[in-house]
Amino acid sequence: MPSASGNSISPGATSTPNDVCASDIDQPCFALADHARILMPDLVAFRLGVRPGSTRSHAFALAPQLTLLAVDIREEQNALEAVALALLAFTPKVVLAHANTVLLEVGGSMRLFGGLRALLSKVTSTVKGCGFTSRMGCAPTAWGAWLLAHARTRRVARRVRIVKEMTLVHVLDALPVSLIPSAHSHGNVFEQIGCATLADLRRLPRKGVARRFGQGVLQWLAQAYGQAPDPREAFCAPASFEARLELQARVESAEALLFAARRLVLQLAGWLSAHHAAVSEFSLLLEHELATRHAPKTSTFKVAWAVPTREADHILWLLREKLNQTTLAAPVIEMKLLADKVSEHAPPAETLFPMPGSDSESMAQLLERLSARLGAESVVQLVARDDHRPEAAMTVEAYKPAGETKPKRGKKSAKTQAVVKADTPTEAESEAQTESDGPLELPDVVVPSQPRPSWILETPQKLILRNERPFYRRPLKLISRTERIEAGWWDGNGVQRDYYVAADDRGRMFWLYRERLTGDWFLHGFFG
Repeated sequence: MPSASGNSISPGATSTPNDVCASDIDQPCFALADHARILMPDLVAFRLGVRPGSTRSHAFALAPQLTLLAVDIREEQNALEAVALALLAFTPKVVLAHANTVLLEVGGSMRLFGGLRALLSKVTSTVKGCGFTSRMGCAPTAWGAWLLAHARTRRVARRVRIVKEMTLVHVLDALPVSLIPSAHSHGNVFEQIGCATLADLRRLPRKGVARRFGQGVLQWLAQAYGQAPDPREAFCAPASFEARLELQARVESAEALLFAARRLVLQLAGWLSAHHAAVSEFSLLLEHELATRHAPKTSTFKVAWAVPTREADHILWLLREKLNQTTLAAPVIEMKLLADKVSEHAPPAETLFPMPGSDSESMAQLLERLSARLGAESVVQLVARDDHRPEAAMTVEAYKPAGETKPKRGKKSAKTQAVVKADTPTEAESEAQTESDGPLELPDVVVPSQPRPSWILETPQKLILRNERPFYRRPLKLISRTERIEAGWWDGNGVQRDYYVAADDRGRMFWLYRERLTGDWFLHGFFG
């Protein structure tokens, strides 16, 4: 059954009044206020008796050290949209609702995240990571979840997680009528007519309710109880990702900078989920406080990795390693995150019986973490090159994913020649090739190659001859056909060699070659 979860975002947690102590009187306190009344006090002001709805003069009489802050509607909307963007990681249906509330349709996401309890726990953790506290409610209808979330904020409801529609009716009937979004516009009219709960409001004559409070109240009740459709416009993620965060204080350490960057990374993870994408590189722009004359105004550093991902934990781990190796030029007062390389997210292939060793993505993440911790030059891999010389056919490079690894070519690798022969061509064959006027056409088949040893010596070892046979500890016998390699003339390191597989009387096998010009024998590798 589809269920909606509403999150009420508030700057501070609600607390019960406590006795005023001497330390509270001396501490500075703050409160949001409009031109006449207090909208929301902080904890210190609340302990001193300042309440939402109090007049400004009454608040100053209770707390002379109170500092009033003006409400910035634009910043509040930006903060709410940032939370909604981060919550897109759990469901594509996120709605910005009335009174700083975010609604999530989680009916199709519960099984993916391990059930309703686990999903709500992850949602709460994400909202906290964005820098906000939340009060959560769950119900089969959007307005039902909205009511339960705000009822939990006011502590007027015991049960705030409902899945069945029959249970929803009984729980909503017990809620106070003051929770209706338009209740403040009617003053104390509900109290005057003896209407205390939503059940009392539903028992009133419909015509009388519509005449006194408007038709919108009846429509709202029907939507809250699931008796009328409630279409809503979902929050849409922007086409490109760019998140900005103004720090509350100057940051001088990388650890504190990572704590603030977590909010931006959570937004990035939600944005990637909404677009079914993954990121492999992003830029972090830091705006510095001009404490010294030579300090730069801004600085930028990039974080890149091999396999694209959209997991916030993995991105944060890489960012932590990058920040630990970075020295801030000056204190940071603002930061901005830009997604540079975004690609389509490829979901992992599922098998009926998954094997622990088949997870290539975890191995790629391990190599990325080693590269970030030890440095890119410390994690290397073997890369094949287009060169027939065994000592030049492989090279060591910094680790890259398989899709990005490209073989290196020599300056004239297209003209590389390798001849595989068993015997010297006869004179008849040579004359036939000489008399042929047309180009030589070879069949389009794979030429069989000779076996290669598992261990190749970095420097070939020269062998001695005994009884016209190469000798390495014991006499060696050639057991394979000739493999001729002639290459490298373009870079001044040309080779002309005839390779053989040899064995001794104990069954050990070796890879030898004979220099065509000098006739010397060399040991180049060992077979396992």
